[in-house]
Amino acid sequence: MRNALAHAGKSGRRVVPAFIATAFAQDDAEAARAYWRKVADQLRPKLPKLACFLDEAETDVLAYMTFPPQQGGPK
Repeated sequence: MRNALAHAGKSGRRVVPAFIATAFAQDDAEAARAYWRKVADQLRPKLPKLACFLDEAETDVLAYMTFPPQQGGPK
């Protein structure tokens, strides 16, 4: 989160945590990835560095979504 906020600028410091939290709240890995890409695409025109950061971080950040629920994956 801290790294994302470093790229967000003052205008994005409120909305970026909400976008990321919503991605984490998705029911499955595919929905989380789709939402993550949608957010990155929406941010790209005004915050290209943040969008690029999100593109690069997607696999690592959402890796837990592939785990079974008993190991911390989505429920």
